[in-house]
Amino acid sequence: MQSLHEKILAPSILAGDHADLKSSLREIEAAGLSWVHLDIMDGHFVPNLTFGPQTIKAMRSASSLFFRCAPDAR
Repeated sequence: MQSLHEKILAPSILAGDHADLKSSLREIEAAGLSWVHLDIMDGHFVPNLTFGPQTIKAMRSASSLFFRCAPDAR
């Protein structure tokens, strides 16, 4: 359990290699981090799209990192 005052570094998977997200997740794990940030841009609140449920499901099966998700809204 993490302290309320403990700092958590959650790198965004958007900065990773979109052709090999599994490798990007492994890099985060290898760095000793336990969280990854998923920027959910659905084309509704923001004009651009990132990834959808199928991609997140595939990443979930490839990693035990905590997925910190936040929909991006205007």
